[in-house]
Amino acid sequence: MGAVLYVLLLSLLLLLLLPGYGSTEVLTNKAIPSSWPWLASIFLDDRYRCEGALISSECVITISDCFGSFPLSHFTVSMGQRRLNLNYAEALSVVEELIPVPRSLVDNRPGSLVLVKLTQPPSISNSIYPTSLIKGPDFFPWKRICWAQGFKADFDPNIPPDELWSAKMPLISPTNCQVIFQLQPDCPSPEISMPNGTQCTGPPLGSSEITVADGSPLLCVYAGQWVLLGVITWGPCSSNGLPEVYIPIHPISTWIQDKFPSVRVVKDFSKANLKSK
Repeated sequence: MGAVLYVLLLSLLLLLLLPGYGSTEVLTNKAIPSSWPWLASIFLDDRYRCEGALISSECVITISDCFGSFPLSHFTVSMGQRRLNLNYAEALSVVEELIPVPRSLVDNRPGSLVLVKLTQPPSISNSIYPTSLIKGPDFFPWKRICWAQGFKADFDPNIPPDELWSAKMPLISPTNCQVIFQLQPDCPSPEISMPNGTQCTGPPLGSSEITVADGSPLLCVYAGQWVLLGVITWGPCSSNGLPEVYIPIHPISTWIQDKFPSVRVVKDFSKANLKSK
């Protein structure tokens, strides 16, 4: 009886806290490579490892766990159309250097981000184009819909994926995100806290079968402009239907621009005149 009550309460909480949850409209679809020109796929030899976001012609941002302790010479960054197939990708680059993002800049959040400096910067085109970063934390009110990329639940990491799916992800507040995790019996502590600035989304709208890819960027459109809001890195516990947790980009945007001056940082959307999707 207690287990049944728990399931009912959690379902009710999701209905109340996650905007659009339970929608019958299918909002998840196959990603057309040219529709998301800033996406990059990272391979260890011929094995798919993670996603990343192109933020300048010479730099991709992703999670440090993607690389582990393997030699950098074994990694390839694939971009452009058909980038999930190394034999047909529009642009490939080996990794010149990894530049870890100081954890102190993101309040020592769990997980870590890294800048991937490319040895062979790709030519900028309609299908390969860097996304912009944001300067401050106040651009995106909760309940806005953003996008991430993932794979079907039966995805085998030992086989390069054939398809990447784009999913609409509803933003939820850190407070609501924390409450949902605190109700999970498998979470490590009932005192789970969401660090300031944490970005959370509900599960993909319209489909519970999509698993957000490691390192997937969370992108939102505002006033016609696409910007990078966060990178998926961690979660206090995992189960179908739970929120996804992202490290925010805004606290490190200035630091990134110091490293790579060509990175575009949006400070005022009303004055921005950047390329949109």
